[in-house]
Amino acid sequence: MRKSYEEFEARSVKVVIVSPADREQIEKFLEIHGPFPFNIYGDPKLNVYREMGNHRFTTLKSLAYVGAGILSGKAKISDIIPKEEKKRDLFFSAVKNQDVNVQGSSWLFDREGEILWKHMDDSPKDHARVREILKQASENK
Repeated sequence: MRKSYEEFEARSVKVVIVSPADREQIEKFLEIHGPFPFNIYGDPKLNVYREMGNHRFTTLKSLAYVGAGILSGKAKISDIIPKEEKKRDLFFSAVKNQDVNVQGSSWLFDREGEILWKHMDDSPKDHARVREILKQASENK
């Protein structure tokens, strides 16, 4: 997403990121992964996620999803748990301290706050692709 910052700017699209993390977790994330050109807001109580209708896996469903990926060969533990120590520590801190079962979503709003387009993630791999968001932004001016 941050690699496409200029493309969003060219379309006058303001990107806002909402994370299920608290401020401390977001600061650790930025320290490890570097700055983002977008504002990142924490929603550890999931108020925005609930209001927007985001899907949420149960812990059992999340474990089954990951387990099925590993058993089928579609995923490896190394794909899930980072190898680099700082990133791995951040990963385990997130698993321990925030709701990692809530699924994300992508939304486009007009200046009045009306929804122009949305994508609700159904699984951890079902994110809206940046190209699709940019396409929708161009079509929904």
